[in-house]
Amino acid sequence: MRSISVRFFIITDDSEILRVSFNKLDRLLQSTDGEKIEKFAGKRVRAAEISVRLENRKPVEAIRAIYHYFHFNEKGILDKDRLSKDGIIVSIAGISPIFMENEQDNIINAQQEFAKRQRDHSVWWKPDMQLERNILDASINEFKCKRL
Repeated sequence: MRSISVRFFIITDDSEILRVSFNKLDRLLQSTDGEKIEKFAGKRVRAAEISVRLENRKPVEAIRAIYHYFHFNEKGILDKDRLSKDGIIVSIAGISPIFMENEQDNIINAQQEFAKRQRDHSVWWKPDMQLERNILDASINEFKCKRL
């Protein structure tokens, strides 16, 4: 039996990979004082969302990877508003030109290009080859990492 699962990770400043359970992520997204991570207070933290293919409930292959940032406020609470704004930037950057407003003869609509630049510089990040290999291996349980 085949299916798909999503694995979430946070990567520390020293490139330690921490697996985040779906339940923990859900609690972080509630953005309350009860669910905070003080060691990330006031920081922008690298995160990874990896989709994996399962066979007989075991991960066998990473099929998609998204590398983005989480922003935490000074109390260590996930900034849900920033996460939403980043999602809007990614959406605008990826909108097909046929859905954009019609261009006028002397006006160029650069909104999508600006959104792409902002996405690539402040929303997404790119791991080096070794870190990416470790993250992908962790997503299929072939690299040991701690849980958050």
